[in-house]
This record gives sequence, C-alpha cells and structure tokens, in this order.
Amino acid sequence: MQIDFVSPEDQINPENDNVDILVRLDDGRVYSLLVATPNNIYWCMDNESNDYYFGVPPVFVRRLTRGAVEAAVALLIKHPEWLNVYGSLQTP
Repeated sequence: MQIDFVSPEDQINPENDNVDILVRLDDGRVYSLLVATPNNIYWCMDNESNDYYFGVPPVFVRRLTRGAVEAAVALLIKHPEWLNVYGSLQTP
C-alpha cells in the first residue's frame, strides 16, 4: 500500500484540517479518501453558519499526521466493505 497526500504535507494543520489522499493498493486499485480532524468539521459548520455537515464521509483522525493517516488506512483496508464507503475507486 502507498499513501499519497494530494496537498503538500507541510501545509496541513494537524489539529484542524482535512486532506484528500490517494491510496494505491498492491493489486493496482487506487482509492481517493478524505481524512479530517473532528475539529475541522466543527470549523466547516461554523464557517458556513450551519449546524450540520454534508459531504464525503471523512476518515477521522485525532491529529492529521502521516502516521495517524497510515494507521487508519491500514485498518480500513482490512475491511473492504468500509473501504468502499469511505473511499472512491479511481479508474485509470
């Protein structure tokens, strides 16, 4: 498995942010996922003056670091039914 951050990692706020990632599996499939901190969802609601959040379901991590993302994705790919909920299969 290989994880690529779409945005530069040095521009991510580990406490309050979200980022798109690409997960390249050993069998050639590539999934895109949204990873976010819980704080970021609250920030999005406040920013839009809403009491709700709609969007792609994010994989939540306490801190948005490469280590936390890798741990979450490693567990997620062990459960393909959840990978298809949180991820979007990309076509070549």
